[in-house]
Amino acid sequence: MEKKIIQSIDRALQILELFSLEKPEWGVTEISKALNIYKSNVHNILTTLAEKGFVKKDFKTEKYKLGIKFFELGSVVIKNMDLRKIAYPYIEILSKEFNETVHLGVLDKGRVVSIEREESDKSLCSHIEIGKRTPLHCTAVGKAIMAYLSKDEVDLIVKEKGLEKYTKNTITDKEDLEKELKKIQEQGYAVDNMEHEEEVRCVAGSIRDHTGEVIASMSISGPAFRINESNIPNIAKKVKEYCGCISKEMGYKFN
Repeated sequence: MEKKIIQSIDRALQILELFSLEKPEWGVTEISKALNIYKSNVHNILTTLAEKGFVKKDFKTEKYKLGIKFFELGSVVIKNMDLRKIAYPYIEILSKEFNETVHLGVLDKGRVVSIEREESDKSLCSHIEIGKRTPLHCTAVGKAIMAYLSKDEVDLIVKEKGLEKYTKNTITDKEDLEKELKKIQEQGYAVDNMEHEEEVRCVAGSIRDHTGEVIASMSISGPAFRINESNIPNIAKKVKEYCGCISKEMGYKFN
């Protein structure tokens, strides 16, 4: 299959790849000569990148250097890489202990994104793709994060993403959602009671970093007949325990 390259994006990436520890600053003319791109095009690309925070212009030298946006994005990547490395042993333990699917999710643009998983070997199990985005309001991993966002953040997510109905159990009323999030804070775990998928239940706990911020959640999911009202307390206890272990390794200090 033929690859489609968007020229403007390709040129922008070529420019960004010029910046290095050996040469951290570049002028428009230097870039134009190095990449054989018209100066006017270089200027337009750099102006756009500067507007988004990817480069910064030094008005004394008229040269550009990489902007703070790369530090922000790099911090996200490093945090998630560390999180996955720390969390995976606990994901394996939890999955083996209950022989159900376990996955790790993080918040991204009003959705929860799966970044790690361990699937059950049972014929009937929950399948979760890494990289898959799911709603916050009707998933255990989502609610376990959403419960610790500020009211303004929750309001914005509800406004932008809505409270779409997936099953008869989906919470579609904002006041009901607020009550649910308060309940999660009180009990320390979230339950998806067949709210996103029919006949599938999930139990999730929250994971904190060294600042105390909730940065992720870990859930165990499976058919509702196996994850039921009688064993949810035991599952929740283990989920909370292992989320606590991960949080501790991420630098969180419990009071």
